Amino acid sequence: MPKYEVGITEINTLVRRLGYVSAILRLLEHKTLSESVLYTRLEKWSLSHERDLMGYANQQGFIKATRGQAAPRRYTNFVVSMGLIGRIAGACRVTRFGKPLFPFLRWVPGHNPFELTDAERCAYLYWLLVKDSDQLLTVIRMLVAGGSQSLSDLQNAFPTFYLQQLQARMLTAEASVARDILAARNRVAHWKKGTKRSIENIVPPRIHWLADLGLVSIENSGKRHSELTEMGIQFSQSLPKIQETQVFHTSSVWLRKQFFGIAGQILMGTIDRQWTEIHVGTIDRQWTEIQKLERKELLYKLTFQAFETLRSTSTPKISLYPALIYMVLLLITDNGIAANLEELQADLDMFSKEPDTRYAVRFSHRENESYLIFFPT
Repeated sequence: MPKYEVGITEINTLVRRLGYVSAILRLLEHKTLSESVLYTRLEKWSLSHERDLMGYANQQGFIKATRGQAAPRRYTNFVVSMGLIGRIAGACRVTRFGKPLFPFLRWVPGHNPFELTDAERCAYLYWLLVKDSDQLLTVIRMLVAGGSQSLSDLQNAFPTFYLQQLQARMLTAEASVARDILAARNRVAHWKKGTKRSIENIVPPRIHWLADLGLVSIENSGKRHSELTEMGIQFSQSLPKIQETQVFHTSSVWLRKQFFGIAGQILMGTIDRQWTEIHVGTIDRQWTEIQKLERKELLYKLTFQAFETLRSTSTPKISLYPALIYMVLLLITDNGIAANLEELQADLDMFSKEPDTRYAVRFSHRENESYLIFFPT
């Protein structure tokens, strides 16, 4: 049954830097850490990289060491909400959806960790659209409609735009999901002046996430106006809209069939420091343009790499969904090939039925229960 993702809520206005998401994943890696240990290590990491943040285009969201450890707790809540780490009995561990990012998070001397790599930007934008689409897309739509705007103007406009978003979604969603959207819409419709703090916890973080992704630029002085970058304009133009409205909606079908192909082409452009100009893209081909034999050879290598990276038990199998995400990111970053999850899944299924293949695909009606199984040589 489809589930409505109400959005990321367990944060506050200071959860602004996506670089801390990568820091948390690096700190955890294959370990399980108690929350208190993770928070302390994240505070130490933040302090050791304070100069990097001060040298970054957007400097807000710094994690300071405090007695209550509120900042590392809120950033950890954020990464849990994205589905990249999980909490069990007061301890944290990377989920199977966080693991595909490990190979792309290796420390490079001299690199500013707050300047995200192509793989980080593609993956984080994907998970934000999975988990927070209505709120994030509302912010993007406000920037499309109004151009350069101050933060206070965006916050004042947000309830109206968000209500439009939820209303359009409710009229087109399945009945089980529409009920949850209606409940969210009714809460927003009853927002009063006292909800200003709630809106401050919604709009500024998302503006800054979009800035880290290269889709928004933020003025560093005055009223700190925000506007879409050239990259952001291209991405907004690629977003699907609900019929007869200007409301964006990225369905699970669109995310599987189109997101990575589009995001790969747009986000892989080389860009200047302020994210204002795209120079030359680094995607050479689309997956569907490649001949069948080459696709088969690429998938053979990719499945083996995915198995080596994602396998967590002695059983020779890995979950299919995270494997597809890992393979898509590897194709984008290492091969200059834009591919979509659905395209790779279809080819994996086709090639697995050939007699010389060393893997099989086991599908389940529950997406999270499908997996790849490997045969010994």
